[in-house]
Amino acid sequence: MPPMEKDIYALVGACIREERKRAGLTLEELAGQAGVSASFLAYIEGNARKPSLATVDKLARGLGLAIDELFKTPFPRRHGGPDAAALFAQSVRDMGPGEKAAALDIVRAASRALRRRR
Repeated sequence: MPPMEKDIYALVGACIREERKRAGLTLEELAGQAGVSASFLAYIEGNARKPSLATVDKLARGLGLAIDELFKTPFPRRHGGPDAAALFAQSVRDMGPGEKAAALDIVRAASRALRRRR
């Protein structure tokens, strides 16, 4: 696995864990809301499994978030690493056409959300 690909999955897993704890949800509660097993969610949060975009979307919805919010959390910057947008952009290069279309939808949603905040 290329280093940047591994980093994006670590970022997403850490963001999911951070948001789950902020929401006061257990692994079992979020897993149930998202339709995944608690053990799979634990693997995602621990960077032992690579979730699909569809799974990340289900988890984001279970957290009451839009999927793009899991990619703009500043978690890596606090540790001197690259930001989520750079990691996301690098991971898109290796995606298939369907995944690239989903990624473009995420970017569009993030752009709309940022315009609404201004």
